[in-house]
Amino acid sequence: MTEKELLETLSQNIKFYRKGRFTQETLAEKIGVSSQNINNVEGKRRFPRTENLIKIAEALGVEVYQLFIPQDTKPVAIKKTPENEKIKQQITDEVVDDVRRILNKALDRIKK
Repeated sequence: MTEKELLETLSQNIKFYRKGRFTQETLAEKIGVSSQNINNVEGKRRFPRTENLIKIAEALGVEVYQLFIPQDTKPVAIKKTPENEKIKQQITDEVVDDVRRILNKALDRIKK
């Protein structure tokens, strides 16, 4: 998945998961950021900080990795077992690390 596709999927999923539950403003208040911050993420202008990405997922009642799964794919149901919870945490950590790497790369390009 390219950086652009990753941002597109994140944008679509935040809109999808908050639809009918939160406005951009109420989601922003819930996680402690400005509504412009949420607008920039949904508008595909920037990635959220890692800590805000985690807060967004928590507020929307989903796991971080779910924000990066395109909606046109079949949902995956994972049985809650200790082993699966460990794997889920590893996947979440890897996604966060990947997002962090992509963000840092983008920031490095901006600095130049």
